[in-house]
Amino acid sequence: MADRELFEGFALQAVDQKGRVAIPADLRAAAERNSDIRQIVVGLHPEDPCLSAHDLSWSKEKYDRLDRREQQAVEAGQDVDLRAKRRAFGQVEKAPFDDSGRFVIPPFFRMKAGIQKWALFYGSGETFDIWAPERLMGDPNADPMLREICEYLCQSKGVKL
Repeated sequence: MADRELFEGFALQAVDQKGRVAIPADLRAAAERNSDIRQIVVGLHPEDPCLSAHDLSWSKEKYDRLDRREQQAVEAGQDVDLRAKRRAFGQVEKAPFDDSGRFVIPPFFRMKAGIQKWALFYGSGETFDIWAPERLMGDPNADPMLREICEYLCQSKGVKL
């Protein structure tokens, strides 16, 4: 994990009718440095009403962490969450991206996140979030700074929500 590139930064990107969108340059560069395969893994965020995405090498790291957590629970005589791996690896889709970072947001996840014409990308370290700006701005539990960034980006691009 020490030599993994982290996902940092934010950007507002246009989404076409087919759900194609470009991963912002900084996030794409991190994904490319972390994995030899131009593909991201997309799923629902575990807490927020948005998507969470990461490069393929993070999947292996995530699996190892969940496996260690299971082993520790067994050794401590605690119950093991048998659904954790199912949620982490079954409720995702892989999405290849091209040289410019364009990929198609998997339709089920695009629908669940409410992403239409715009997508806000937001780095979260090992992963990055993909928000529907309308959903973010309407979420009373959203981080106030994240909402402020979204509002600024929408204003700077002339996007009316």
